[in-house]
Amino acid sequence: MSTTTLHAPPSDALDRALASLEWTLVGSHRNELAAGESLARQHAGPGFVYVFGGIVRLVGSQLPPRASSVELSAGDLVFFPRGHTTSMLATERAELIDVGFEEAQLAHSAAETLPALLVVRDFAVQEPSMVALIDGMACAWTVGGAPGDAHSRPGDAVICSRIATTIVSTALRAWNEAGCAPAGWLRDVAEPQLAAALEALHEQPGNPWTLDELARVARMSRSVFAARFQESVGETPIGYLTRVRMETAKGMLLRSELTIAAVASGLGYESQAGFSRAFQRHTGTTPGRWRAEARSRATLGKR
Repeated sequence: MSTTTLHAPPSDALDRALASLEWTLVGSHRNELAAGESLARQHAGPGFVYVFGGIVRLVGSQLPPRASSVELSAGDLVFFPRGHTTSMLATERAELIDVGFEEAQLAHSAAETLPALLVVRDFAVQEPSMVALIDGMACAWTVGGAPGDAHSRPGDAVICSRIATTIVSTALRAWNEAGCAPAGWLRDVAEPQLAAALEALHEQPGNPWTLDELARVARMSRSVFAARFQESVGETPIGYLTRVRMETAKGMLLRSELTIAAVASGLGYESQAGFSRAFQRHTGTTPGRWRAEARSRATLGKR
């Protein structure tokens, strides 16, 4: 029987940013949409949408450049750091929850550097315990709603606000760990001098990086770079690179039909055996077993 040890994110800056989140729930709405049915939502503050089942397309001004829509499948979560207006079109029967907040404060003004929307793919696979919390958010409470409404209970507002804060914090961490963070966010998480090296690691995790090469990217000496990276990020540059590779590998194993050998090669490993050993140290299980279990959880989440 193997035991998987879960480690906290290494970045003190990220810890401080998440600890400073202060959300107040404005409302949560659970909806079932028939194929072809659409739903328009407008929130003055942040919010998130989680898809329990089916497929929906998001349309709105917050979409990335040149994107006419963003498709969300069962198990996906999208977070809007700021106010937003969106339309959700179900391309097949879908069930989702839409949650809105009052404005929140985020340490180091990091919220200002976040994109208009953050998509966390396969959130159900990455954070099944959070999905259970989302499923339990049977809160009909909204601003202006009477405490005695049929579907509300005393304390709903506070409890649901805290649940939602936990969900968003976890989604932000997953989004950051998946390498989706833009340069501005990385500059807030680490020293500006390290941003170039961090971006390079995230953009090209399969490159055969060495400490000397990363130090050159950061325009520092080898010893100074290693010391500053450890102090700012909380682990060695090569340790961080390994973690980025393993998180990238998870996505490749889950969403592609690539062989384990191909995944290993694409992430800079000279042998499948070396990759498998690193993956097992990171996750507590083998790549093949992780792929089978993750796909099984994803299938269950779509039922």
